[in-house]
Amino acid sequence: MILDDIAQVVYAPAKAFKRMIENPKYLGALIILLLFIGLQFGFEYVQFAKTQVENTSPSIGQLAQYTNATLWTNTTGTSLSNNYSDYFNYTVYAGAAVGYYNLFANYTNAKGPSSLEIDAADASSASATLQDLFNVNCAAHGFQNLSITLKLVSPQAVAQSAALTLYSLNDSNYYIYPLTSDLSSSSAINEWQNLTIPLGPSSQGWTTSGTPNWGNITAMKLDFNYPSNSNITVRVGALFFRGQYQSPLEFEGASASVSFLEAFTLQFVFTWLLLSGLIYLLFKGFKANITWKPLFVAVAFALFVMVIRALISFLASLTLGTLYFPYDASIGSAPTILGVISYPSPAVSLLSTQSQAAANAVLSATAGLSDLSLALFLIAYVWLGYLCTIIIGNLNPAFSLTKRISIAGISIAITVFLLLLFSIPI
Repeated sequence: MILDDIAQVVYAPAKAFKRMIENPKYLGALIILLLFIGLQFGFEYVQFAKTQVENTSPSIGQLAQYTNATLWTNTTGTSLSNNYSDYFNYTVYAGAAVGYYNLFANYTNAKGPSSLEIDAADASSASATLQDLFNVNCAAHGFQNLSITLKLVSPQAVAQSAALTLYSLNDSNYYIYPLTSDLSSSSAINEWQNLTIPLGPSSQGWTTSGTPNWGNITAMKLDFNYPSNSNITVRVGALFFRGQYQSPLEFEGASASVSFLEAFTLQFVFTWLLLSGLIYLLFKGFKANITWKPLFVAVAFALFVMVIRALISFLASLTLGTLYFPYDASIGSAPTILGVISYPSPAVSLLSTQSQAAANAVLSATAGLSDLSLALFLIAYVWLGYLCTIIIGNLNPAFSLTKRISIAGISIAITVFLLLLFSIPI
Protein backbone atom coordinates (compact mmCIF):
# COMPACT_ATOMS: atom_id res chain seq x y z
CA MET A 1 0.00 0.00 0.00
CA ILE A 2 2.82 2.44 0.86
CA LEU A 3 4.54 1.78 -2.46
CA ASP A 4 1.20 2.22 -4.26
CA ASP A 5 0.76 5.61 -2.57
CA ILE A 6 4.27 6.67 -3.66
CA ALA A 7 3.61 5.58 -7.25
CA GLN A 8 0.21 7.29 -7.34
CA VAL A 9 1.85 10.60 -6.47
CA VAL A 10 3.03 10.54 -10.07
CA TYR A 11 -0.04 9.35 -11.98
CA ALA A 12 -2.98 9.92 -9.56
CA PRO A 13 -1.90 12.54 -7.00
CA ALA A 14 -5.38 13.68 -5.95
CA LYS A 15 -6.38 10.13 -5.06
CA ALA A 16 -3.06 9.40 -3.31
CA PHE A 17 -3.07 12.55 -1.16
CA LYS A 18 -6.71 12.10 -0.18
CA ARG A 19 -5.94 8.63 1.15
CA MET A 20 -2.71 9.52 2.97
CA ILE A 21 -4.23 12.63 4.59
CA GLU A 22 -6.99 10.42 5.95
CA ASN A 23 -4.46 7.87 7.18
CA PRO A 24 -0.98 9.48 7.42
CA LYS A 25 1.97 7.13 7.97
CA TYR A 26 5.62 8.07 8.38
CA LEU A 27 6.93 4.87 6.78
CA GLY A 28 6.37 6.19 3.26
CA ALA A 29 8.13 9.44 4.16
CA LEU A 30 11.11 7.46 5.44
CA ILE A 31 11.27 5.41 2.24
CA ILE A 32 11.24 8.57 0.11
CA LEU A 33 13.95 10.14 2.30
CA LEU A 34 16.22 7.10 1.90
CA LEU A 35 15.62 6.92 -1.86
CA PHE A 36 16.48 10.60 -2.25
CA ILE A 37 19.66 10.38 -0.18
CA GLY A 38 20.79 7.22 -1.98
CA LEU A 39 20.28 8.62 -5.49
CA GLN A 40 21.76 12.04 -4.68
CA PHE A 41 24.72 10.30 -3.06
CA GLY A 42 25.19 8.26 -6.24
CA PHE A 43 24.92 11.39 -8.41
CA GLU A 44 27.69 13.16 -6.51
CA TYR A 45 29.82 10.07 -5.96
CA VAL A 46 29.93 9.25 -9.67
CA GLN A 47 31.08 12.79 -10.48
CA PHE A 48 33.84 12.71 -7.86
CA ALA A 49 34.93 9.25 -9.01
CA LYS A 50 35.31 10.62 -12.56
CA THR A 51 37.19 13.73 -11.38
CA GLN A 52 40.99 13.81 -11.41
CA VAL A 53 42.74 16.74 -9.75
CA GLU A 54 46.41 17.57 -10.21
CA ASN A 55 48.61 17.17 -7.14
CA THR A 56 51.64 19.31 -6.45
CA SER A 57 54.70 19.21 -4.23
CA PRO A 58 54.66 21.35 -2.16
CA SER A 59 50.89 21.03 -1.79
CA ILE A 60 48.44 23.74 -2.77
CA GLY A 61 48.59 26.46 -0.12
CA GLN A 62 52.32 25.81 0.42
CA LEU A 63 53.51 26.32 -3.16
CA ALA A 64 55.83 29.17 -2.18
CA GLN A 65 57.84 26.94 0.13
CA TYR A 66 60.54 26.13 -2.45
CA THR A 67 61.23 29.83 -3.10
CA ASN A 68 62.05 30.57 0.54
CA ALA A 69 65.69 31.68 0.53
CA THR A 70 66.34 30.33 4.02
CA LEU A 71 65.87 26.78 2.71
CA TRP A 72 68.49 27.09 -0.04
CA THR A 73 72.27 26.66 0.15
CA ASN A 74 74.53 29.03 -1.76
CA THR A 75 77.94 28.32 -3.28
CA THR A 76 81.00 30.52 -2.79
CA GLY A 77 80.43 33.92 -4.38
CA THR A 78 76.64 33.52 -4.53
CA SER A 79 74.18 35.13 -2.11
CA LEU A 80 70.55 34.23 -1.58
CA SER A 81 67.67 36.40 -0.40
CA ASN A 82 63.97 37.01 -0.86
CA ASN A 83 62.94 39.95 -3.02
CA TYR A 84 59.74 41.56 -1.72
CA SER A 85 59.33 44.12 -4.49
CA ASP A 86 59.50 41.76 -7.47
CA TYR A 87 57.58 38.52 -7.14
CA PHE A 88 55.54 36.26 -9.40
CA ASN A 89 51.89 37.23 -8.96
CA TYR A 90 49.65 34.40 -10.13
CA THR A 91 46.19 35.05 -8.74
CA VAL A 92 43.49 32.41 -9.20
CA TYR A 93 40.06 31.68 -7.80
CA ALA A 94 40.40 29.56 -4.65
CA GLY A 95 36.77 28.92 -3.70
CA ALA A 96 33.95 30.91 -2.15
CA ALA A 97 35.53 30.96 1.32
CA VAL A 98 38.86 32.40 0.11
CA GLY A 99 38.04 34.25 -3.10
CA TYR A 100 41.03 35.17 -5.29
CA TYR A 101 44.45 34.14 -4.04
CA ASN A 102 48.08 34.49 -5.14
CA LEU A 103 49.28 30.88 -5.36
CA PHE A 104 52.96 31.75 -5.04
CA ALA A 105 52.90 34.43 -2.37
CA ASN A 106 55.89 33.54 -0.20
CA TYR A 107 55.02 34.96 3.21
CA THR A 108 58.43 34.39 4.79
CA ASN A 109 57.75 37.27 7.17
CA ALA A 110 55.47 40.25 7.70
CA LYS A 111 56.82 41.98 4.58
CA GLY A 112 54.54 39.89 2.37
CA PRO A 113 55.02 37.92 -0.87
CA SER A 114 58.45 37.55 -2.43
CA SER A 115 60.61 35.72 -4.94
CA LEU A 116 63.88 33.87 -4.41
CA GLU A 117 66.81 36.03 -5.57
CA ILE A 118 70.16 34.51 -6.58
CA ASP A 119 72.98 37.09 -6.76
CA ALA A 120 76.66 36.91 -7.63
CA ALA A 121 78.87 40.03 -7.81
CA ASP A 122 81.61 40.29 -10.46
CA ALA A 123 81.31 36.61 -11.30
CA SER A 124 80.74 34.42 -14.35
CA SER A 125 78.48 31.90 -12.59
CA ALA A 126 75.87 31.57 -9.86
CA SER A 127 74.29 28.48 -8.34
CA ALA A 128 72.01 27.48 -5.48
CA THR A 129 70.90 24.15 -4.01
CA LEU A 130 67.67 23.07 -2.33
CA GLN A 131 68.08 19.90 -0.28
CA ASP A 132 66.95 17.95 2.80
CA LEU A 133 63.41 19.21 2.24
CA PHE A 134 61.61 16.59 0.17
CA ASN A 135 61.64 13.09 -1.23
CA VAL A 136 59.48 13.28 -4.33
CA ASN A 137 58.28 10.35 -6.40
CA CYS A 138 58.74 11.17 -10.10
CA ALA A 139 58.45 7.58 -11.31
CA ALA A 140 55.81 6.39 -13.80
CA HIS A 141 52.87 7.04 -11.45
CA GLY A 142 54.42 10.01 -9.67
CA PHE A 143 54.94 13.66 -10.58
CA GLN A 144 55.53 14.05 -14.30
CA ASN A 145 56.63 17.68 -14.51
CA LEU A 146 58.61 20.33 -12.69
CA SER A 147 57.37 23.90 -13.13
CA ILE A 148 59.79 26.73 -12.64
CA THR A 149 59.27 30.45 -13.23
CA LEU A 150 62.51 32.41 -13.77
CA LYS A 151 63.50 35.99 -14.50
CA LEU A 152 67.03 36.88 -15.70
CA VAL A 153 67.55 40.36 -14.27
CA SER A 154 71.22 41.00 -14.93
CA PRO A 155 73.36 41.11 -16.90
CA GLN A 156 71.17 42.24 -19.80
CA ALA A 157 72.05 39.14 -21.78
CA VAL A 158 70.94 35.53 -21.79
CA ALA A 159 73.06 33.00 -19.94
CA GLN A 160 75.73 31.13 -21.88
CA SER A 161 74.49 27.98 -20.18
CA ALA A 162 71.96 27.08 -17.49
CA ALA A 163 71.08 23.75 -15.98
CA LEU A 164 68.80 22.05 -13.51
CA THR A 165 70.17 19.12 -11.48
CA LEU A 166 67.95 16.69 -9.60
CA TYR A 167 69.65 14.51 -7.00
CA SER A 168 68.49 11.08 -5.91
CA LEU A 169 69.29 10.24 -2.26
CA ASN A 170 72.90 11.50 -2.42
CA ASP A 171 75.28 13.79 -4.33
CA SER A 172 76.66 10.95 -6.48
CA ASN A 173 73.40 10.07 -8.21
CA TYR A 174 71.68 12.74 -10.24
CA TYR A 175 69.97 13.85 -13.45
CA ILE A 176 70.96 17.03 -15.33
CA TYR A 177 68.59 18.95 -17.61
CA PRO A 178 69.87 21.85 -19.76
CA LEU A 179 67.83 25.05 -19.47
CA THR A 180 69.94 27.05 -21.92
CA SER A 181 67.59 26.76 -24.90
CA ASP A 182 64.56 27.59 -22.73
CA LEU A 183 66.24 30.83 -21.65
CA SER A 184 67.93 31.73 -24.94
CA SER A 185 65.30 34.26 -26.05
CA SER A 186 65.76 37.93 -25.22
CA SER A 187 62.26 37.75 -23.68
CA ALA A 188 63.86 35.85 -20.79
CA ILE A 189 65.50 39.09 -19.67
CA ASN A 190 63.44 41.03 -17.13
CA GLU A 191 60.36 38.92 -17.89
CA TRP A 192 58.97 35.97 -15.96
CA GLN A 193 59.47 32.79 -18.00
CA ASN A 194 57.33 29.78 -17.12
CA LEU A 195 59.18 26.54 -17.84
CA THR A 196 57.70 23.05 -17.66
CA ILE A 197 60.37 20.37 -17.34
CA PRO A 198 59.37 16.75 -18.13
CA LEU A 199 60.19 14.19 -15.45
CA GLY A 200 60.19 10.43 -15.12
CA PRO A 201 61.58 7.35 -16.90
CA SER A 202 60.05 8.26 -20.28
CA SER A 203 61.10 11.92 -20.26
CA GLN A 204 63.66 13.21 -22.76
CA GLY A 205 66.64 15.57 -22.45
CA TRP A 206 68.14 14.37 -19.18
CA THR A 207 71.76 13.28 -18.66
CA THR A 208 72.30 10.66 -15.98
CA SER A 209 75.22 10.35 -13.58
CA GLY A 210 75.58 7.46 -11.15
CA THR A 211 72.46 5.40 -10.43
CA PRO A 212 69.69 7.87 -9.63
CA ASN A 213 66.10 6.71 -9.13
CA TRP A 214 63.14 8.76 -10.36
CA GLY A 215 61.16 7.44 -7.43
CA ASN A 216 63.42 9.29 -4.97
CA ILE A 217 64.23 12.87 -5.93
CA THR A 218 65.64 14.48 -2.80
CA ALA A 219 67.44 17.68 -3.85
CA MET A 220 67.87 20.10 -6.74
CA LYS A 221 70.37 22.67 -7.93
CA LEU A 222 70.18 25.60 -10.34
CA ASP A 223 73.31 26.72 -12.26
CA PHE A 224 73.71 29.83 -14.44
CA ASN A 225 76.92 30.57 -16.40
CA TYR A 226 77.90 33.68 -18.40
CA PRO A 227 80.82 34.22 -20.81
CA SER A 228 82.49 36.90 -18.65
CA ASN A 229 82.35 38.36 -15.18
CA SER A 230 79.38 40.57 -14.34
CA ASN A 231 76.86 41.19 -11.63
CA ILE A 232 74.43 38.29 -11.89
CA THR A 233 70.85 38.41 -10.60
CA VAL A 234 68.31 35.68 -11.23
CA ARG A 235 64.91 35.50 -9.56
CA VAL A 236 62.78 32.39 -9.05
CA GLY A 237 59.09 33.18 -8.72
CA ALA A 238 57.66 29.65 -8.62
CA LEU A 239 59.11 26.17 -8.27
CA PHE A 240 57.09 22.99 -7.73
CA PHE A 241 56.46 19.44 -8.92
CA ARG A 242 53.20 18.69 -10.72
CA GLY A 243 51.56 16.33 -13.21
CA GLN A 244 50.25 13.61 -10.89
CA TYR A 245 46.46 13.19 -10.98
CA GLN A 246 44.25 11.65 -8.33
CA SER A 247 40.53 11.38 -7.61
CA PRO A 248 39.35 13.38 -4.57
CA LEU A 249 37.80 10.15 -3.31
CA GLU A 250 41.30 8.67 -3.02
CA PHE A 251 42.66 11.31 -0.66
CA GLU A 252 39.45 12.35 1.09
CA GLY A 253 38.34 8.77 1.71
CA ALA A 254 35.37 8.20 3.99
CA SER A 255 35.10 11.90 4.82
CA ALA A 256 33.75 12.58 1.32
CA SER A 257 30.98 10.00 1.76
CA VAL A 258 30.08 11.44 5.16
CA SER A 259 29.93 14.95 3.67
CA PHE A 260 27.62 13.73 0.89
CA LEU A 261 25.29 12.02 3.36
CA GLU A 262 25.18 15.07 5.61
CA ALA A 263 24.51 17.47 2.74
CA PHE A 264 21.71 15.48 1.14
CA THR A 265 20.04 14.55 4.42
CA LEU A 266 20.05 18.25 5.32
CA GLN A 267 18.69 19.16 1.89
CA PHE A 268 15.70 16.84 2.16
CA VAL A 269 14.91 17.40 5.84
CA PHE A 270 15.30 21.18 5.61
CA THR A 271 13.06 21.34 2.54
CA TRP A 272 10.52 19.01 4.13
CA LEU A 273 10.33 20.88 7.44
CA LEU A 274 10.42 24.35 5.93
CA LEU A 275 7.84 23.72 3.23
CA SER A 276 5.48 22.01 5.68
CA GLY A 277 5.97 24.74 8.27
CA LEU A 278 5.30 27.57 5.81
CA ILE A 279 2.09 25.96 4.56
CA TYR A 280 1.04 25.41 8.18
CA LEU A 281 1.70 29.05 9.08
CA LEU A 282 -0.17 30.34 6.02
CA PHE A 283 -3.14 28.17 6.98
CA LYS A 284 -3.07 29.75 10.43
CA GLY A 285 -2.75 33.17 8.82
CA PHE A 286 -5.99 32.51 6.95
CA LYS A 287 -7.50 31.30 10.26
CA ALA A 288 -8.08 27.84 8.79
CA ASN A 289 -7.92 24.66 10.86
CA ILE A 290 -5.08 22.28 10.03
CA THR A 291 -3.48 19.21 11.62
CA TRP A 292 0.31 18.91 11.46
CA LYS A 293 0.84 15.18 10.84
CA PRO A 294 -1.33 14.80 7.67
CA LEU A 295 0.33 17.90 6.18
CA PHE A 296 3.84 16.76 7.13
CA VAL A 297 3.38 13.27 5.68
CA ALA A 298 1.71 14.57 2.51
CA VAL A 299 4.56 17.02 1.82
CA ALA A 300 7.08 14.20 2.22
CA PHE A 301 5.21 12.20 -0.42
CA ALA A 302 5.14 15.27 -2.68
CA LEU A 303 8.92 15.39 -2.40
CA PHE A 304 8.99 12.13 -4.36
CA VAL A 305 9.43 14.43 -7.38
CA MET A 306 12.90 15.14 -5.98
CA VAL A 307 13.61 11.41 -6.01
CA ILE A 308 12.69 11.30 -9.70
CA ARG A 309 14.89 14.33 -10.31
CA ALA A 310 17.78 12.66 -8.45
CA LEU A 311 17.34 9.45 -10.44
CA ILE A 312 17.57 11.28 -13.78
CA SER A 313 20.61 13.24 -12.56
CA PHE A 314 22.31 10.05 -11.39
CA LEU A 315 21.76 8.32 -14.74
CA ALA A 316 23.00 11.41 -16.60
CA SER A 317 26.18 11.54 -14.49
CA LEU A 318 27.08 8.04 -15.66
CA THR A 319 27.59 9.43 -19.18
CA LEU A 320 30.37 11.82 -18.07
CA GLY A 321 33.93 11.19 -19.16
CA THR A 322 36.93 11.78 -16.90
CA LEU A 323 37.27 15.40 -15.75
CA TYR A 324 40.86 16.65 -15.35
CA PHE A 325 41.31 19.73 -13.17
CA PRO A 326 44.79 21.33 -13.29
CA TYR A 327 46.38 22.31 -9.98
CA ASP A 328 45.49 26.00 -10.31
CA ALA A 329 41.80 25.28 -10.99
CA SER A 330 41.40 22.38 -8.56
CA ILE A 331 41.23 24.58 -5.45
CA GLY A 332 38.36 26.60 -6.93
CA SER A 333 36.40 23.67 -8.30
CA ALA A 334 33.37 22.47 -6.32
CA PRO A 335 29.80 21.28 -6.83
CA THR A 336 27.44 24.09 -7.78
CA ILE A 337 24.24 24.67 -5.82
CA LEU A 338 22.66 22.19 -8.27
CA GLY A 339 25.30 19.58 -7.49
CA VAL A 340 27.36 19.63 -10.71
CA ILE A 341 31.14 19.78 -10.24
CA SER A 342 32.40 22.90 -11.99
CA TYR A 343 34.82 25.83 -12.01
CA PRO A 344 33.51 29.43 -12.31
CA SER A 345 33.73 30.43 -15.97
CA PRO A 346 34.59 34.11 -15.19
CA ALA A 347 37.72 32.90 -13.35
CA VAL A 348 39.02 30.82 -16.27
CA SER A 349 40.61 33.82 -18.00
CA LEU A 350 42.98 34.32 -15.05
CA LEU A 351 44.55 30.88 -15.51
CA SER A 352 47.61 30.08 -17.61
CA THR A 353 46.98 29.23 -21.27
CA GLN A 354 47.49 25.53 -20.60
CA SER A 355 45.16 25.54 -17.60
CA GLN A 356 42.54 27.58 -19.45
CA ALA A 357 42.34 24.83 -22.05
CA ALA A 358 41.93 22.18 -19.33
CA ALA A 359 39.30 24.18 -17.42
CA ASN A 360 37.35 24.92 -20.60
CA ALA A 361 37.43 21.22 -21.47
CA VAL A 362 35.85 20.44 -18.08
CA LEU A 363 33.20 23.14 -18.54
CA SER A 364 32.42 21.79 -21.99
CA ALA A 365 32.15 18.22 -20.68
CA THR A 366 29.78 19.22 -17.87
CA ALA A 367 27.72 21.75 -19.84
CA GLY A 368 25.05 19.20 -20.75
CA LEU A 369 24.74 17.98 -17.17
CA SER A 370 24.57 21.58 -15.91
CA ASP A 371 21.79 22.44 -18.36
CA LEU A 372 19.90 19.26 -17.48
CA SER A 373 20.25 19.99 -13.74
CA LEU A 374 18.85 23.48 -14.20
CA ALA A 375 15.92 22.18 -16.25
CA LEU A 376 15.21 19.46 -13.69
CA PHE A 377 15.32 22.04 -10.89
CA LEU A 378 12.69 24.20 -12.61
CA ILE A 379 10.46 21.27 -13.54
CA ALA A 380 10.73 19.65 -10.11
CA TYR A 381 9.73 22.76 -8.18
CA VAL A 382 6.87 23.61 -10.54
CA TRP A 383 5.69 20.02 -10.18
CA LEU A 384 6.12 20.26 -6.41
CA GLY A 385 4.01 23.41 -6.42
CA TYR A 386 1.28 21.57 -8.32
CA LEU A 387 1.31 18.72 -5.79
CA CYS A 388 1.26 21.13 -2.85
CA THR A 389 -1.77 22.82 -4.40
CA ILE A 390 -3.55 19.45 -4.41
CA ILE A 391 -2.50 18.80 -0.79
CA ILE A 392 -3.83 22.20 0.31
CA GLY A 393 -7.13 21.52 -1.48
CA ASN A 394 -7.49 18.18 0.30
CA LEU A 395 -6.71 19.76 3.66
CA ASN A 396 -9.20 22.57 3.16
CA PRO A 397 -11.63 22.17 0.22
CA ALA A 398 -13.13 25.58 1.06
CA PHE A 399 -10.01 27.35 -0.22
CA SER A 400 -10.37 28.73 -3.74
CA LEU A 401 -7.97 27.57 -6.44
CA THR A 402 -6.30 30.98 -6.35
CA LYS A 403 -5.72 30.73 -2.62
CA ARG A 404 -4.36 27.18 -2.94
CA ILE A 405 -1.92 28.22 -5.66
CA SER A 406 -0.87 31.30 -3.68
CA ILE A 407 -0.12 29.31 -0.51
CA ALA A 408 1.84 26.68 -2.47
CA GLY A 409 3.73 29.25 -4.55
CA ILE A 410 4.70 31.46 -1.60
CA SER A 411 5.82 28.46 0.47
CA ILE A 412 8.00 27.06 -2.29
CA ALA A 413 9.51 30.45 -3.19
CA ILE A 414 10.51 31.11 0.43
CA THR A 415 11.86 27.56 0.77
CA VAL A 416 14.10 27.92 -2.29
CA PHE A 417 15.24 31.36 -1.15
CA LEU A 418 16.26 30.05 2.27
CA LEU A 419 18.03 27.04 0.75
CA LEU A 420 20.07 29.42 -1.38
CA LEU A 421 20.65 31.79 1.54
CA PHE A 422 22.14 29.00 3.68
CA SER A 423 24.02 27.44 0.73
CA ILE A 424 22.09 24.19 1.00
CA PRO A 425 21.77 22.23 -2.28
CA ILE A 426 18.47 22.89 -4.03
